[in-house]
Amino acid sequence: MSLAKLDWRVVLTIATVSMLLQQAFSYVCQIALPILADRIADDFGISRAWLGLYLFIQNVTAIIAAMGCGGFILKYGAWRVSQICLLLMGTSLIVIAGGVLWLYPLGGILLGAGAVSTPASSHILARHCPRHLAPVVFSIKQTGVPVGSLIGGLLVPALLGLGFYMATFRESVYLDAYGTAFVTAIIVFSVGIMLQPFRAFFDADRDPSIQPSFSGVSETMKIVVSDPNLRDLAFAGFAFGGLQSIYSGFFILYLIDGLEYSEVDAGLAFAIASTTAVVARIGWGWLGSTIVSPRVVMGLIGLFGAVAAVLTGYYDFDWSFTAIVATAILYNITALSWHGILLAEIARLAPLDKVGGVTGGVLSFTSVAMMIYPVFYGSVLFVTDSYGAGFFVGAVPSLIAAFVFFRPAVKGSWLKIVLDALRWTVSPARLVYAASVALIGGVVGAAWVYGSIKSIF
Repeated sequence: MSLAKLDWRVVLTIATVSMLLQQAFSYVCQIALPILADRIADDFGISRAWLGLYLFIQNVTAIIAAMGCGGFILKYGAWRVSQICLLLMGTSLIVIAGGVLWLYPLGGILLGAGAVSTPASSHILARHCPRHLAPVVFSIKQTGVPVGSLIGGLLVPALLGLGFYMATFRESVYLDAYGTAFVTAIIVFSVGIMLQPFRAFFDADRDPSIQPSFSGVSETMKIVVSDPNLRDLAFAGFAFGGLQSIYSGFFILYLIDGLEYSEVDAGLAFAIASTTAVVARIGWGWLGSTIVSPRVVMGLIGLFGAVAAVLTGYYDFDWSFTAIVATAILYNITALSWHGILLAEIARLAPLDKVGGVTGGVLSFTSVAMMIYPVFYGSVLFVTDSYGAGFFVGAVPSLIAAFVFFRPAVKGSWLKIVLDALRWTVSPARLVYAASVALIGGVVGAAWVYGSIKSIF
């Protein structure tokens, strides 16, 4: 049956579910190595901090790919590009499965190149989704990330423990890290093949005559930085993407190596928290399309994402499994649940024929953060041997983003925005208000301390 004969709601559902699956298994590829990192590090006798370098390589490639993806999407079709992304990401796991350490940077390059799956999926949904439904639909599609976290958090540890009894040798043989990477890659390839029947319909807008190049990058970035709303979204992508990168890259390792959790328990905590992000992404999308503006939603995400990062930094052996999971849930429903509302806003603000390219331009700032944050985190980990310190620092840009989005978009350069924010903050009325709040808080706090001391003695 031709999809053209179907109701638009059916077509939109097929597109949304397909892109959700694409996002989910793309993310499985991204979290597979962090789960396997502890075993691989032991195998090669290297520091766990090497994971930061791998993520750095991945995200340098992602920046380049995101900035130049617009022409490729228009020439080959967003659906085909989505399939190619799954192929590239699956191949990155094949490289890991080879067990040759000096080839691992190639795995990072392939994984980063596959990051254009998000602009490709945005291009598809922007064509088939009514604009008033965009926040909810894009949020549903982006539940693919927590779904991928859930799948990866359960699948990869399960494959690690999977063994086969070999009668010839009278012993069991286990997949271990490299076999797990290989099997996961085969699953990802299968998903890419499953998308093929719908390719002709969803790539009907492709133009084979277009010659992809990076010459249009400057035009795309000019659109992003000249529009105050898109510029704010770029900063949000940077701040929230950075928090996401250190959580995805180091949370499981934090529990395994820092708190001595088993791989199964660490993966379980990761998976439980990830399920909540599915509901949160849809909830943020509904909230941003019905009750409050998307800017307010982004501000709330920034504020509570910063709180979650700070709490994560305080983990130690005194924290119960339940408390860690609760904190991880707060992290997931904020710093890992912003994508849908952000992508919907990009699709609303960008020219319709440039949604894919502009999405890539905005997300290039996310990739910059995902490049910088893990390297910085890995450096801090190497120097301090503390898994918590990096989360404290990562909370700062997220808190700044909260203040940016609680205000209307400001025209002009980023420097002007900072200066205007300072002027807004130090206005006499607000200083008086802040002083009053501080005075009341100080009096209440002093009274509580006095009462506590008096009760002890």
